[in-house]
Amino acid sequence: MLTDCSDIDREIKGLQQELDIVEELIRRCVDDNSSTAIDQDEYNARYNSLIERYDKAQERIAVLKRKRAERRVKADAIGNMMFRLRELDQPLEFFDERLWLEVIDSVLVHPNGLLTFKLYDGTEVSA
Repeated sequence: MLTDCSDIDREIKGLQQELDIVEELIRRCVDDNSSTAIDQDEYNARYNSLIERYDKAQERIAVLKRKRAERRVKADAIGNMMFRLRELDQPLEFFDERLWLEVIDSVLVHPNGLLTFKLYDGTEVSA
């Protein structure tokens, strides 16, 4: 779930199709305006509405691409951590400084003594 990008890829594909459709609608809108006498207020409203629709789809694609990149970074971090854990020939019984440095990003000590460990993949664990 943390690393699967298939839902993001599907949404991006749908938005790309939306962009193609809106591009065609914009082209037709401009062609109609150049070849026929159209009320300019009506044309501007229609054109601006299409541009706004296009821009929203592009913004959403940008957000999704950033989210996909973040998931890929998490997947790499998880893969690296799992590789490091598999490298251990025996169960982890003692503190391993190298493992700690590869997994733990920060530790927050709360006034009540509770500890919050933030892992490099963004996960937080409290104990």
